[in-house]
Amino acid sequence: MRIGVLFILPLLCATTGCGAPAAPSDTMLVGTVVRGPVRPVCQVDVPCDAPFSAGFTVQQGGRVAASFRSDAQGHFDVLVAPGRYVVVPNPDAPLMSPSAQAKDVIVGPSGATTVLLHFDTGIR
Repeated sequence: MRIGVLFILPLLCATTGCGAPAAPSDTMLVGTVVRGPVRPVCQVDVPCDAPFSAGFTVQQGGRVAASFRSDAQGHFDVLVAPGRYVVVPNPDAPLMSPSAQAKDVIVGPSGATTVLLHFDTGIR
């Protein structure tokens, strides 16, 4: 009877999603990126690190899970599921060997995980 199929298919789709994309994560990584030193000689009471704008990828298991760009104040936020990740600066980031400066982060099980990520400019 065709009525049974017409009844079961919508019920099946309601419980399995019928291929609909997964709901977005409600967890995120939020933070600030800074680089330093920003001058050859650091002085007492004068900051030697500074926030910067650049692109980054958030990787897990060697695959890109997300990407983001920090603003001029170094702030960023990116939606990612809970777990362990590596934040990698893009090749054009104003840093010494950007890809070698990957930072490990762990995103908590709920809400926002806040981090401060320090990167090396190579200035000495």
